[in-house]
Amino acid sequence: MIERRVAVVFLVDPEGRVLMQHRDRHAKVSPNQWAMPGGKIEDGESPREAARREVREETALDAGAILPYTVRTRASVTTADGEVEMHVFYGPTEATQADVVLGEGQAMVFLTPAEALGRDLGVTAALLLPEFLASEAYRGLADRAKG
Repeated sequence: MIERRVAVVFLVDPEGRVLMQHRDRHAKVSPNQWAMPGGKIEDGESPREAARREVREETALDAGAILPYTVRTRASVTTADGEVEMHVFYGPTEATQADVVLGEGQAMVFLTPAEALGRDLGVTAALLLPEFLASEAYRGLADRAKG
């Protein structure tokens, strides 16, 4: 049973760093852990609309030209037989750390792949981040600065 649908975004800056959120202690899922910007898809909202809205709410950034990466399910951490449907997007950003306005969580920072993988990752990030960083999609974004 699908308990909820969420949209998350991998935003990659020109240096190949990924925008990550340090969730606060009040988060329903993965408190005090690191995650990608994102959240619940509201009724009547497409996954892409939700992804763009969540990035705007959490960072004040425009997500820009995000592309679909994957759609997956994972076990719920709040309901025994529930599943979470994850709509995952990715895209480039020209934003710098100075452009990020923290709208939710303890921090929202651009991290190198090594820094991101070294953090205490939330359930969704732990499933998706290593795969994304090894993907052609990520390499295409990370290599754009090298021209």
